[in-house]
Amino acid sequence: MQSPPANTSIAKEQSDMQTTVPFTRSLLSHDGEKMVLEFDVPAQPDDANPPIFIGVLLTGSDMGAVADAADRLVRADIIAVVHLERIEQAGAVPVELQRSQRVGREQELPVAIAADGIAKGLFALNADVATMASAGLPPTGTVSEELAFAYSTSLQAGRYRLRLRIDQNRQALLDENAQLLVAYTHKAK
Repeated sequence: MQSPPANTSIAKEQSDMQTTVPFTRSLLSHDGEKMVLEFDVPAQPDDANPPIFIGVLLTGSDMGAVADAADRLVRADIIAVVHLERIEQAGAVPVELQRSQRVGREQELPVAIAADGIAKGLFALNADVATMASAGLPPTGTVSEELAFAYSTSLQAGRYRLRLRIDQNRQALLDENAQLLVAYTHKAK
């Protein structure tokens, strides 16, 4: 097995230390336990309240293989419990999250995630390319696909706490070497 290029390892290290959106985290080290992460969402030059999503990043050297992995994960019936809180001086304030739900063959509609945080399945959602690249994501020389559990269309700049637990079919994520991704969503120009 060939070692990844040095710049790939550096980019992964930098991303693993990153606590500002966008960033990735390994799903391996949490072995079915709830992940609790605190991170910062800075205002963007073109958006004081940027949209973000919570999902997974798939990377590889072959676009077809990465796309096939993404398709398998969308069909894998993965269930996650996702809670996002804004950390304020007075305490934590829950953030309403949404997800896409298929309605018919070609249409998807936004649906609020209930207070229990259950997000059934992953769906395709594109990350903002410029902010991903500035964070070293995906590593140079790789292709990627992003899938989401949930998103927020508008977050105030500030500090946030994510609580995430994969309740069903976690092994499918591990089999595809998926990484947790918190990123800005791509905005149409």
